[in-house]
Amino acid sequence: MDAALWQSDPETAYGEWQRAEATGADRRAFAERSIVQHRAMFARFHRYLTSHGVTVLEFGTDHIDGFFADLDHDCAPGTSTRLRYLKLLDRLSRHLSLLGLRTDNPAASLLPREHWPDDEPMPVFLWPDEDARLQQLCRTGDFESFKETRNRAIVALLLGTGIAAAELVALTTDDLEVGARPSVFVKKRGPRIARRVPVDAFAVDLLRAYAKARAGLSVSDGLLFMATAGGKPMKPATLGQCVRAALRAIGAAAADESPRLLRNTYGRRHLLEDKTNEQVSNLLGLSSHRTATRLRETITETGEPDDADGEGETRIA
Repeated sequence: MDAALWQSDPETAYGEWQRAEATGADRRAFAERSIVQHRAMFARFHRYLTSHGVTVLEFGTDHIDGFFADLDHDCAPGTSTRLRYLKLLDRLSRHLSLLGLRTDNPAASLLPREHWPDDEPMPVFLWPDEDARLQQLCRTGDFESFKETRNRAIVALLLGTGIAAAELVALTTDDLEVGARPSVFVKKRGPRIARRVPVDAFAVDLLRAYAKARAGLSVSDGLLFMATAGGKPMKPATLGQCVRAALRAIGAAAADESPRLLRNTYGRRHLLEDKTNEQVSNLLGLSSHRTATRLRETITETGEPDDADGEGETRIA
């Protein structure tokens, strides 16, 4: 790679390096999802440096500390975000040193202070019997209003595809395919790349019924789920209300009764069905296997069958 590009256009240089040469701790090339996430992380760090009149060839530990101070406003405490950035900056600094563009590695002295969180709470999920009851609830039923159909369809889509609440809110009518191979298309959001997720069989009939009802509305807005007849987008609180109502209907309760509960339940169900960590991470749109690994740990710790390939967690630095 042309070293001069790091001086004239660092973000382009970083992207080319990631695709052509960069590797992880296992010396394997990064997956496409990881590259997308790394580039987004580097772009954020580079914007911070630029705003302080510093280049990627000049930053030191004080600039990293300042960046983390800004980052703390957006990141919950106890997460691995700082360590992921330090690993990224460590690899970057070593690469620039090999090119003769740096003589130091300011991230190296900070790395020993950080570690992967070992006190993360167990992810919330429904046990298989609760999941089965909720699946049954999500089959086609007789609803008295469009609103009731919509609310149950929301639960069915969350439980049957594992998409996140923010992804569901952004769906359009064209994103849901209810033909011979039912699926939902999730557009790119942040570091997550676009993906098409098959709809689990139990949710298909209800989603077909909802899609038909939605098509009968004379609303110009193309959102799949709307809060009002005028096309107003759904709010996260409303999605939570849909989840809680469905849980009450099957006699279940959880510490976190948000869409996250159904997303985790979806991921755990597919792990129990012998999908690998990588396959489940891809379905969830995640570049790291961390969530799948934590969900798999809940299976092995509770003695449920785990016949998957036992792959290790891939952490994105």
